Formats: sequence, C-alpha cells, structure tokens
Amino acid sequence: MANKKRILVAFDGSEQSNDAFQEALRLGTLEPVEFIFLTVIVEIMPNNEELYLSLNVHPEMDDVYKALAEKRLEEMTAGLGSDVSYQNEAVHGDAKRSIVSYAKDNDVDLIVIGATGRGALERSLIGSTTAYVVNHAPCNVLVVK
Repeated sequence: MANKKRILVAFDGSEQSNDAFQEALRLGTLEPVEFIFLTVIVEIMPNNEELYLSLNVHPEMDDVYKALAEKRLEEMTAGLGSDVSYQNEAVHGDAKRSIVSYAKDNDVDLIVIGATGRGALERSLIGSTTAYVVNHAPCNVLVVK
C-alpha cells in the first residue's frame, strides 16, 4: 500500500477553521490520509526587554494555554472514528511561521487552512496568517472560505 498523504489542518477555533476541518475530512474520503490537526498557542512578546520583565510573566501560564489548546483539539476530534488516522499537535509560537515550519519539518503534503482567523483585523483581510502560509509553505495549500 502506498504511503498515506499527510494533511495538516491549521485550527484556531474560528468558524473558518472548523470549515477547513470539515473540508479536510471530506478529502480524507478520497484517498488514504494521515491528518495532523495543528493549533498554535500565540506568544505575545513585547519588543522591549524592560517592558517584558515588568509584566511579571508566569511560566505556568504556558502550561494552562497549552492544556486549553489541547482540550480544544480533543473536542474537535472526539467524533472521529477509529478508521481516521490523525494526531493532535499544539505548539507555541507565531501562528504563520509555526504552521510553515511544522509543515517543513514533518513532510506535510497539503495544508488546509481557513481564509481568515479569529481576530477582527484578520477577518478584514484574507488573513495575514493564511497569506503568509500560502506564500511560504513547502507544499500545496487549500484555503477554505
């Protein structure tokens, strides 16, 4: 049997990322695939070191954010049958760069991503994350509206 196609689905909890999830599942009925459902825990880092130090950032908050992200992924994939091959991944970083980097490092064949994300600014554009992924990904990108 041929290797399964690796499809990375970028998920941020937005309606369009839910649509991307559904479209990816549809694609999975056409050929053997392995899904990677990826969510990125966005790190907000001030440019000024003094400001950063004054924020009194607590490292344990990273664990809380990661647990919440993992729970969101688990809820999304809870209804998948045992015949669906997938893994859930939650990583820290800048969303657009993390998606591209993950795809490069893990031999992804296709990225499925929503046209826009969760933020108001992102919804007003194609989505800066989506545009970046389309232009920098090492593989094809399917943008779902």
